[in-house]
Amino acid sequence: MNYNQSWQMWIQQMMQQMEQQQKMIEQLQKKIDRLQTTEHPPKTVIEKIEYHFDQLKIETLEGTLQIGLTPNGSELSDLGDLYSNQGQQLPKNDDQVLHALQEYMTSDVPSWMNQYVRDHDIQVSDTHKERMIEDVRKQLPHRMEYYRHENPEAPPETLFHQIKTEVQHSMAQYFETFQGDDDR
Repeated sequence: MNYNQSWQMWIQQMMQQMEQQQKMIEQLQKKIDRLQTTEHPPKTVIEKIEYHFDQLKIETLEGTLQIGLTPNGSELSDLGDLYSNQGQQLPKNDDQVLHALQEYMTSDVPSWMNQYVRDHDIQVSDTHKERMIEDVRKQLPHRMEYYRHENPEAPPETLFHQIKTEVQHSMAQYFETFQGDDDR
């Protein structure tokens, strides 16, 4: 038995293991860097608001002022819900949910996408955004079936909000990993 060959084989095996470990270290370092650069949106906490109406000077009054009550006695849990539902009838059955979601994809999603990519400084062409909307639009009936199967007793407005939230969450996740496109 030649000791030189056995030492050479052992050294070669060690080198291969070191190369594999180096690759793994590089992958882990990339993941760490990516996690560290992911910014979490700052949370705004408003402790107390005091109104001093006697100190206001109003020259023109426009819009809607709603303090303490929701319009039409609706049960909205979030101030954002109040404004996102203005002028929109909540769906009463599954067909209306699907129609409302299709309308949401046409009217609200494009502006939401534009704001999101602007806020996160992501370069996405209009063509790519349109393809994304069409892709999600095709999936809406399947998502309706899925949520209806998961919770047969859920009211239609709950399904609407679940799918709407899922759409925004999915698109945000997609944009976080998006590397850019060439359709600009």
